[in-house]
Amino acid sequence: MQLRPVLILFVTLFIVMVGFGVIIPIMPFYAMKMGATAVHIGMLMASYSLMQFIFSPFWGTLSDKYGRKPLILVGLAGFTITFIFFGLAHTLPLLFAARLLGGILSSACLPTAMAYIADTTTPEERGAGMGMMGAAMGLGVIVGPAIGGLLSVWHVGLPFFFCAGLAALNFIFAAIFLKESKRHHDVSEVKYDRFKHLLSLRGYIAFAFFLVFLLSYSISGFEGTFPLFAKVRFGYGAREMGIIFAFMGVIGVVLQGLLVGPMIKKFGEEQMIRFGLLVTALGAFLTIFSFNLWSLTLFICLTVIGQGLLRPSLASLISKDTEYEEGATMGAMQSVESFGRIVGPIAGGVIFQFSLNLPYVSTGGLNLLALLAAFLL
Repeated sequence: MQLRPVLILFVTLFIVMVGFGVIIPIMPFYAMKMGATAVHIGMLMASYSLMQFIFSPFWGTLSDKYGRKPLILVGLAGFTITFIFFGLAHTLPLLFAARLLGGILSSACLPTAMAYIADTTTPEERGAGMGMMGAAMGLGVIVGPAIGGLLSVWHVGLPFFFCAGLAALNFIFAAIFLKESKRHHDVSEVKYDRFKHLLSLRGYIAFAFFLVFLLSYSISGFEGTFPLFAKVRFGYGAREMGIIFAFMGVIGVVLQGLLVGPMIKKFGEEQMIRFGLLVTALGAFLTIFSFNLWSLTLFICLTVIGQGLLRPSLASLISKDTEYEEGATMGAMQSVESFGRIVGPIAGGVIFQFSLNLPYVSTGGLNLLALLAAFLL
């Protein structure tokens, strides 16, 4: 793999996922000043992922037709403009408009970057490349809330202007240094229907798409309930959350960026998926039995390790075995992943009301059932 394009794509996906998480610590206060209710805030949180769910396959298919680089530039430019718009918004309708448009345009980056990696790597390198992209997305999800919380101390719109500046800078680098990876072909050959594609999936590839949903569902459900779990169980606040999330970020980046590629190359995607499901389930179950800050950090990081093994392994497996163009396939994958980010926080919040342990029991149980199915399929 060439370092320059990988670095540009890493930063691109990092920025897009920072955009997903940056509003988490400040949105309630930002929106309530404009008359938002709890329902409005929930809708604002979900709208970004909803637009990614709808539009990722569309952008992925366009990248198959017209090339990867133009679509990446569209995504970065759209992210820059909409986040400036969001930082300047002073009414609730403007917030919704900026968030929806941001989700629509930024979703051009997600499947296109993954397809670029698939274009430029050999099957042996594929796992390492997907691992780097997974590390970027995981780091963005974790760093986003930290950026939002820290920069909003000076001005509530500063986190959005900061993210827009990062995207604009990366746009310049991508425009100058990123080379097109898609070989020229007749654009009329590319035809894709997302729902027909997903409904036609069979066997282990259909199961792989289900695991993509399960992974995203588990991660987003955890993010929505974990601070509440730590608060109710131990009385932990922002300081302790900062320590735990810092460990999670370092482990996720090192694992996906450096280790998972060689592991996939040695053991294969199927074995890594099974191991990832097992470790995720183990970490989720053990979280219930945590007794102090360090045990809680250890068990949560076990879950992060399991999920860090799953994401690049699934992406590599799906990209290697598809009858569709890479952009369309990665678009479908990102759409399923976005759907998990919509459902996960809602489901996690609902079952948390019955028991603070239930989200972790359900996550562990679902991953164990998926592990059993993985051995069968």
